[in-house]
Amino acid sequence: MSEAAKLFIETILAELVAGVLLILMTGLLSKRARWVLTGVLGRLLDIDVDYVFRRKEDADSDIREEISRASFLYLLTGRGSELQRETFADALSASSKKVNFKFRVLLPETNPTKGQPNWTEEREAEVAAFDPAFGKGILRDQIDTNAKFLSRYITAGGFELRRFNYPHIGRILITDRAAYFTPYRQYAHGRNSPVIKYRRGGEMYDFFLRLFDQLWGAGFEKGNSI
Repeated sequence: MSEAAKLFIETILAELVAGVLLILMTGLLSKRARWVLTGVLGRLLDIDVDYVFRRKEDADSDIREEISRASFLYLLTGRGSELQRETFADALSASSKKVNFKFRVLLPETNPTKGQPNWTEEREAEVAAFDPAFGKGILRDQIDTNAKFLSRYITAGGFELRRFNYPHIGRILITDRAAYFTPYRQYAHGRNSPVIKYRRGGEMYDFFLRLFDQLWGAGFEKGNSI
């Protein structure tokens, strides 16, 4: 290899290292800078990740902002307790007041037909390994309680609820602008998991939308499960 070629490669490597160090340093100093850099690098590398939140509570304000601008909202979740909190309060209200606003929720099936796997029991066994409050049907009861809470919104027309029998892989929230995915870890509650935000138009957004649509089509109507 010629000296000129070696010099060129060394220069490129030095610039890459400097760029990575700059990103790391800037990210440590400013949350806003991390957001900007994630978006810029995502577009440069053709990755549809808009931002990665370290925990659910870090993503709540961004989710509320997206919900306020959304024309539809699809939520697949493992427990559904957050639907009784501030994050989704406006969405539940909008489902009865906002014209053409669609809000669909998928909650786990807690009493599957004979011969089908019981994924709620599988998830509870995982949670019970690190949280002694679980392991005796608590998760099942919590899901059913949240489903009953949501049932009063169904008559509004813009809100729909179905149950699904599928592994509790995480929470998926989709609007017409973005998709949020919270992967459930085997040994942690969902609230302690990262939240990954994907832009509309990318492969992951399309994947989550397709998954939701298929589970929704195969899901049980609210009246058949509660």
